[in-house]
Amino acid sequence: MLEEKKQGRRPIAQESDRIKRARQKLKARWDEETRCMTGEALAEIKEKINNQYHRYTNLRTRLTDVEKPLRLFAQGEGVQSASPRVRSIMERVRQEMDQHKAALDQALQKS
Repeated sequence: MLEEKKQGRRPIAQESDRIKRARQKLKARWDEETRCMTGEALAEIKEKINNQYHRYTNLRTRLTDVEKPLRLFAQGEGVQSASPRVRSIMERVRQEMDQHKAALDQALQKS
């Protein structure tokens, strides 16, 4: 201890029980991870990474090879025609709108 004081170092305090338990847990976790890191496991991970890389690069080339133009709004292309019930409702709404428009035009002309 005298040597430590001569060199200017403070003595190291003892670890608490809590710190010892945390250190043991971390050591156990580290040991488990190092046990799982085998050459076979690393080769398997390397193969998975390569597969994902090739899948991504192939997808990118496939997307650029599309010749069909992409549009934001299809504007009704490929949409089924409206059912008879929907058509009758649309026609009724159109007629009502025309009647309201005519009544509004007459009211505006009178004023």
